[in-house]
Amino acid sequence: MIAVTLICWGMSLYKLRDLARDRGNRPLRALCLALIAITISMTLEPLKPKIDQLFGIADVTRLMSNCLSLVCATAAQAFLLYMSSRDVSTRRRVRRQTIALAFTIAVMITMFVATLSDGSRTDPRVRADEHYGEPSHPPFQFVYLAYLFVYLAYLGWSLTQVVVLANRYASIAHRPLLRFGLRMITVGSLWGLAYVAAKVVAVVLGNRSPGWALITDAVVVLAFSTSILLVLIGSTIPSWGPRVGLDRLWVEAAAVRDYYRLHPLWTRIHAVLPEVALLPPPSGVRGFLSVARDASLRRVRITVEILDGYATLRPWMSAAVATHAQDAAQKGGLLGDPQTAMVEAVVIGAALASRLDGAPPSSEAPEALALPLGPSRDSTAGDLDAADQVTWLAQVARAIATPMAETIIKSAASESMPLTPQSSER
Repeated sequence: MIAVTLICWGMSLYKLRDLARDRGNRPLRALCLALIAITISMTLEPLKPKIDQLFGIADVTRLMSNCLSLVCATAAQAFLLYMSSRDVSTRRRVRRQTIALAFTIAVMITMFVATLSDGSRTDPRVRADEHYGEPSHPPFQFVYLAYLFVYLAYLGWSLTQVVVLANRYASIAHRPLLRFGLRMITVGSLWGLAYVAAKVVAVVLGNRSPGWALITDAVVVLAFSTSILLVLIGSTIPSWGPRVGLDRLWVEAAAVRDYYRLHPLWTRIHAVLPEVALLPPPSGVRGFLSVARDASLRRVRITVEILDGYATLRPWMSAAVATHAQDAAQKGGLLGDPQTAMVEAVVIGAALASRLDGAPPSSEAPEALALPLGPSRDSTAGDLDAADQVTWLAQVARAIATPMAETIIKSAASESMPLTPQSSER
């Protein structure tokens, strides 16, 4: 937790510097509030006995830390809301959340003060550091349990909202590092929910099974620290990531991933049409390193080679095969883009089989669909930009490698509608 606390301070100071340059930035102000709140909360953790001794009240530091955690969760919600919209309705929603936060903190403080009346919290031994480490501390009175329930309920609700907002915004974010950061915030918030659950279990087992309570306490610390670390990195990586080259690294990693996603489709085309290859196919460790070294160029080349294969196979494509593939894919439970990708994969696979068998071109080639089909059946290759084209061909590559595609291709060959007119005469 000390290491996480130091990271918290580093990230918080880094973002505060950005806020000093852009003080009117609402999302940045909310983010800085969240970072500072959780940083101070983490800093208080190892200082609990000393601060409690200073005030002479046991667990007053716990109250402060819990309140700061709720402030962090609420500010994180505001940050995500402002990132997606800054209109009047968003400001009203943030205002309602702030009111809910203030009410929750007021209830927690009231409940905490109520526990002081029975003498369990005000204890002269606190100043002498004799109160800590006793089996009876902290006291599990009814009011304390109610206080804990309010804290965990609000924190769980807030973290759930953060998960929903971060996941929703990540689905529309265009910057890779921003999308990655939002995913980290989502995972971190899920770890926060695990902390809430572990805390509940720890309270339930505290009196009944002291041995298990120690284990759940360890889980609480692990979940809390992991949650804070992931949220911290996720919320700040879009700003410091490009400065250390993570954006370039991400682009190259995405290019390598795309290359190998396209590889199953390219392999089938290259096996029948080796002339489409502009370079010798890479293999082994040296091949992987060569792909990684020129990933963007390799991705462009493999895409071009696949499309060249499409053009070469055009005379062997059959409209009847496409119709048969569509019916078979629909019967197999595929709908929408997966069905369209399967149809394209079967048409290509059937054309490759015909070309490999030495069959003459199909008389149905003029009526065959223009490939690639794209995510919309009405679109053509000219309607897709480079990124969408790679994404679509990767989906076709995934489809052509499935047993369903192989089964449909074989059934197309044995149906009354053959792959080529000549194949029915054999």
